[in-house]
Amino acid sequence: MLNFRRMRESDLHKVLDWRVKPDIAQFMLTEVAYDMERQRRWFERIDASPNDEYWIIESDRTPVGVLSLSEIDRTNRHATWGLYLGEKMNTPVGGMIPVYFYNYVFARADLNLHKLHGKVLENNTSMLRMHETCGYRQVGVHKDHVLRDGKFMDVYVVELLRDTWLAQARRFARHTAEFETRAAAGN
Repeated sequence: MLNFRRMRESDLHKVLDWRVKPDIAQFMLTEVAYDMERQRRWFERIDASPNDEYWIIESDRTPVGVLSLSEIDRTNRHATWGLYLGEKMNTPVGGMIPVYFYNYVFARADLNLHKLHGKVLENNTSMLRMHETCGYRQVGVHKDHVLRDGKFMDVYVVELLRDTWLAQARRFARHTAEFETRAAAGN
């Protein structure tokens, strides 16, 4: 069973441990140093922001990763999102996390999102395939955009329109989960 609870300050060590793992860091757009004070400042900023929401992904109540909705633009009705798993999961539902998220986020009346968008490093082929399966379209490529280990990498820009998701969502309708809100978390 999956659920998504708001990230708390008590999660920061685990989140930073995950974030700097080589098998996660290789797919991230930015490199992060292991610096807890910087991690706390980052968390204070995003926790206070009305345009950022971060959840800890739990499988059977065990923390396994991070899911985010950020750069929420309520005027133009779009946002970006991110996901990474820091722990191996005992069940194969990890690949379905985006489906749970899309069902949740596109149903939220307070957001009324028209579009989700994101950026994916060229080496993250599994995420690119997942995006394609879910109905994303590639809208651009930033050539040689990120420098890693002395090599420039492309960044693919992708987007998913609400109507595109809803047109196929029937086949994913049973994939719903609990997402903790700011109010329920006490923020």
